[in-house]
Amino acid sequence: MKAVFAIAALSLAGSVQAAPALSPQAVVAAKFEAVNRHAVDEIAAFYAPDAEITAPDFCAPRHGRADVERTYRALFAAVPDASVEVLEYVADGDRVAVRMKVVSRLPDRAFSASLTDFFTVRDGLIVRDDGMFDNRGRPCTP
Repeated sequence: MKAVFAIAALSLAGSVQAAPALSPQAVVAAKFEAVNRHAVDEIAAFYAPDAEITAPDFCAPRHGRADVERTYRALFAAVPDASVEVLEYVADGDRVAVRMKVVSRLPDRAFSASLTDFFTVRDGLIVRDDGMFDNRGRPCTP
């Protein structure tokens, strides 16, 4: 979704106009498109610099774009063909709930895991991301 990254558009008269703001749901959908391309820098760019990210496998909340990058680099290293299949969006103002599956089709390691994620989006950036899934009792990662 290249339009997501358009900062400004030139009009026929040559003046610069700001691109229209994306809805919170469109921001989250574009983030998942970047996830499916494994575009870590693009994924991180959808998050506010001070975003808070939580998940059952984190020992403590993570913060900011560097932690988003670290999280997705680790996921893609562990599951090189990871992809997200969004099943449902529910949006209410600046909040977006997503029901999805993370899928891998690697031989001898294929899986499909159900997740629910709750986002808060402000000014076109994700400021909070709370992932919910069964961690199956595995130890948390710092």
